[in-house]
Amino acid sequence: MSQFNLLRDFTLDLVHLFDETSSSEVDVDLKCGPYTIPAHKGILASRSPVFSAMFKNEMRESRETTVYITDISISTLRTMLAYIYTGRTNDLTMSNAQDLLYAAHKYQLVRLKNICSEFLKNNMNDQNVLRLLEFGNCFDRDLKDFAMSFIYNKVEEFSILEKTQEWQRFRKEQTELAMEVVSLIRDKNLNI
Repeated sequence: MSQFNLLRDFTLDLVHLFDETSSSEVDVDLKCGPYTIPAHKGILASRSPVFSAMFKNEMRESRETTVYITDISISTLRTMLAYIYTGRTNDLTMSNAQDLLYAAHKYQLVRLKNICSEFLKNNMNDQNVLRLLEFGNCFDRDLKDFAMSFIYNKVEEFSILEKTQEWQRFRKEQTELAMEVVSLIRDKNLNI
């Protein structure tokens, strides 16, 4: 049997473990709002340093069988768990990629974070660059740097961007980051 077939079979076995209806041998419930998803501490801990620390240290989660997930949506949690169990992500959109990048950042899922960041970079445009710059500034340095480079190289007329409501909001809420952008554009104009 080829390596690919072995890997595919292994992934299918893990998909079966993740199937909420066949929750055999589960030893932890992930509680997200009114929803409960059964899971396996060993798999979660092996893929996420954050889950590993929860289950190995003297934290409440190591003694109890329920982990409360309060700051991501149930759909994001399900997508993150599907990735943890299978290594796959399906159907990324601009919205869920941002939510998933936040979750990947929080649970230190480096490869998932990179997948989401690449998706966001590939879908960056003049309309969403400021939002992605702000998001990257909080959660992913590579995304921030890409957004700054995008503004430097792709935004044709910064004066047009400056007149948008999005820039006005950005300038008020992200003053330091806005100053970085202005400095970048000023340097570009001086080099012309």
